[in-house]
Amino acid sequence: MNTKKRDVKLYNVLFPLWMLLLIPVLWLIVIPGNFIIDSIVLLVSMAALKITEKKQWYKKYILKIFLFGMLSDVIGAAYMLLMMVVFRLGNMGDELYLTIPGLLISAVMIFVFNYFVTFKKIDKPLRFKLAIIFAVVTAPYTFLVPSSWLYG
Repeated sequence: MNTKKRDVKLYNVLFPLWMLLLIPVLWLIVIPGNFIIDSIVLLVSMAALKITEKKQWYKKYILKIFLFGMLSDVIGAAYMLLMMVVFRLGNMGDELYLTIPGLLISAVMIFVFNYFVTFKKIDKPLRFKLAIIFAVVTAPYTFLVPSSWLYG
């Protein structure tokens, strides 16, 4: 039995969450960046789905979409951190067997939050389309950026 203690290197946890903790000024980029992406996706979705009250919809839904998206990213990142720290399944960022489930968990949570909370008063076919669009387009694909690209 190997009794060697394994080192846990938290610098490999994920991108960008770990970076936000190390360099807090990045919040000034990540928060507006996510808000802008969510806004663009909402505006394009409304145009594609022929929603006429764009201004009212935007005001009504953008904050919930944005906040639930951030929460979903944190949930996916927490899964990856749990796998690394508690179960010691490897370094994050380079192992697709850890980052892809984190990405999928976040995408599913984006769908669930938007379908059951954000758009709950909209008819089901439209609610489903909007929730799917946000889950697919705004999933945290940055989880797939290998940490080795950042650390060499």
